[in-house]
Amino acid sequence: MTPTPRGRICFFGTYERDYPRNRTLAEGLKRAGWQVLECHVPLWEKERDKTGRYLSPFSLVLRAVELKLACLRLLLKYVFTVGRYEVMLVGYIGHFDMPLAWLLTRFPRRPLVFSPLISLYDTLVDDRRSIAEGSVMSRFLRWLDRQTCAKADLVLLDTEAHIDYFVQEFGLPRKRFARVFVGAVEPAEAAGPDLREVAATKEGPDAPSEDTPFRVLFVGKFIPLHGLPFMLEAANRLKDVPDIVFHFVGSGQLTDEIHESARRLNLENVRFMDWIPYEQLHRFLQGWGVCLGIFGTSDKAVRVIPGKVFVALSAGQAVITADSPAIRELLTDGESAVLCRRGDPEALAEAIRRLHGDRELLRRIAGGGSRVFRDHASTEQIGRSASAVLEKLVEGGVSAFR
Repeated sequence: MTPTPRGRICFFGTYERDYPRNRTLAEGLKRAGWQVLECHVPLWEKERDKTGRYLSPFSLVLRAVELKLACLRLLLKYVFTVGRYEVMLVGYIGHFDMPLAWLLTRFPRRPLVFSPLISLYDTLVDDRRSIAEGSVMSRFLRWLDRQTCAKADLVLLDTEAHIDYFVQEFGLPRKRFARVFVGAVEPAEAAGPDLREVAATKEGPDAPSEDTPFRVLFVGKFIPLHGLPFMLEAANRLKDVPDIVFHFVGSGQLTDEIHESARRLNLENVRFMDWIPYEQLHRFLQGWGVCLGIFGTSDKAVRVIPGKVFVALSAGQAVITADSPAIRELLTDGESAVLCRRGDPEALAEAIRRLHGDRELLRRIAGGGSRVFRDHASTEQIGRSASAVLEKLVEGGVSAFR
C-alpha cells in the first residue's frame, strides 16, 4: 500500500550519510510518506575513528577550515536545489550545521528538527575522556550541546533516559524532545535478495552441527562505552570451553590496549577482525552463537541502546548486554535478551555459558528479540514514530514543542 503523501523534508547538513541513525531515519520517513530532499555535503565520514590524532590541535584547525568550506557548499546547494519543503531535519553529526540551518529556517519560518544522537560533551569529556573536564574545549562542547538543542524546535533522541540527561544537564524543556529509536537496516535491505526469505522468517540461530563453534560476536568501535576489557575477562573465564570463540570486529580508541590485553592473557579463544561493510554485516552475523552489546561503566552506558543491539536483533540473533534503564525501554531480560550487570565479567561469562548450554533458551531469546525489533525498531516503525512527531510539529506550528 502506498503511504499517504505527507510533505517534504529537507535532510540537511554534513551528516554521515550511511550512519545507521541517519539511514534508518531517512528511509523510515520515506516509507511513512514523506519526500526526503537531501541537502548534504560529506565531511565526517572521511574518518571512522574520531579520537586520538583526530582531536589534535592541528587536526581541529583543519576540520574548522573544512567545515567552513562545507557550509558554503551547503548554502549554495540549498539555494539552487532544495526548493519548497515543510520541515528541515539536521542529521548526525550536525552540531556545527545548526547555526546555518537555524538561519535558513527563519525567513520564511519553518520547523527545524535536530537529530544529534549524542551529546558531544558527554561523549568526549565524560565517556571517552578524550578532552579534559574543565578545559576550554570541554566548556565549549557543553555550550554547543545546549545551544544547538535550544535552536531546534524539536530534538529527536534515542531513549527516554537520554532525554532525561539532556533536560537535566542543559536545562531545556522536556516537551522539546521526542524519542525515536535508532533501529537498523533490515537484512532484506542490507544483505541482498538471497537473504530476504531467511530474514522474513528468522526466529533464532540455525541449529549447529557437532563441530560448529559457538561464536560470541562483538561488532563496533573499541571505545570505553562498550566495555571491551570486561568482554576479554569473560573470554578468559571461558577458556576451558573449547567450542566458544570470541570474535571482535572493529577498531578505535582502545585498539592497542585491547590487543595487548588479549596477548597478555594468552586468549586463544579470541579472534580480531577489521571492519565489515554494513551491507555485509547481517550475513556475517548469521550462525550459531550470540551477539554482545555494551558493558561499560560510564554514565552514558545506562542512557543508550547501541546500534549493534538493533543490528543483532534485526538479524535474528540472541543478544547479551548490560542491564540499564535505556535497554529496558526496549528489551526484557529472559524474553528478548539476556541482561547482566555492567562491568562484571563473571556475570557476562555466566550469561554466555547459560545460552551456550541451553539451545532452546537461545532460540527463544533470539526469536523474542526479533519480534521486538519488528514491532518497535524496524525501518517502518522508526518512520512511523518520527512521522507522528513531525506531523504534530507541522500541524501545530513551531510552538507545539516549545
